[in-house]
Amino acid sequence: MNKMIKRSVEILEYAAENNQEGFRISDVMHDLNIPKSSAFDIIYTLIDCEMLEVKNEKLKTFTLGPKTYDIGYRYIKDNNIINIATPILKKLGDSLSKTVFMGKYDDDEVLYVFKYQPPTAILNHCSVNTRADLFCTALGKAMLAYREDEFDFSKIQFKKFTENTILNVGDLKKNLAEVRKNGYAVDDREIKDYMICVSAPIFDANGVANYAISTSSLYEDVDIEDTAKKIVEVANTITRKSKYLIK
Repeated sequence: MNKMIKRSVEILEYAAENNQEGFRISDVMHDLNIPKSSAFDIIYTLIDCEMLEVKNEKLKTFTLGPKTYDIGYRYIKDNNIINIATPILKKLGDSLSKTVFMGKYDDDEVLYVFKYQPPTAILNHCSVNTRADLFCTALGKAMLAYREDEFDFSKIQFKKFTENTILNVGDLKKNLAEVRKNGYAVDDREIKDYMICVSAPIFDANGVANYAISTSSLYEDVDIEDTAKKIVEVANTITRKSKYLIK
């Protein structure tokens, strides 16, 4: 990777993190370990391109320029989370040979908004635009785990689907604590005796889990930890690419 381009991106990201108060060349030198001459050249080149601008002439502070807004607006206008996630989830489904889903938190339920079933996948149990419970689905628990403080658990109407289904608030909260600890949720034969689903949340810019992704497997055909690692990596990628688009 070209070092000058890499440093330019690092400075723009730094500017975004410090956009309210602005930053100085000395801040870039210290925090990003960029030599003074390089920092000076890059910053003033970015100013010429309207990617940065001078925030305070007296204090010599800088902030993001109008061109970054233009680029960001065009990105948001031309994309949505489904468009961004689709190629990523198809690649995941093909690599695992399993059906993958994306669910949205909607009116205290899981709304399935995306599904991809590769030719080699066996399970096919949900369709797009169908709904499911939060308490027993991996998708639901992946999102609910990060909404526990605001969620009214008294509204849950627990239903027994299998011997493994969670049937009370206490056990559910223990499970959600494990989700937060591990970074992923599991439906371990809670809906179907033969099925395990693994899910990870997608966060918006405010850290709210509005979406989650999952994959389903036969009980005998899954390494939960290995699958979870891949699911979390993909969820993090989608979060990074889409967190300013999520509503």
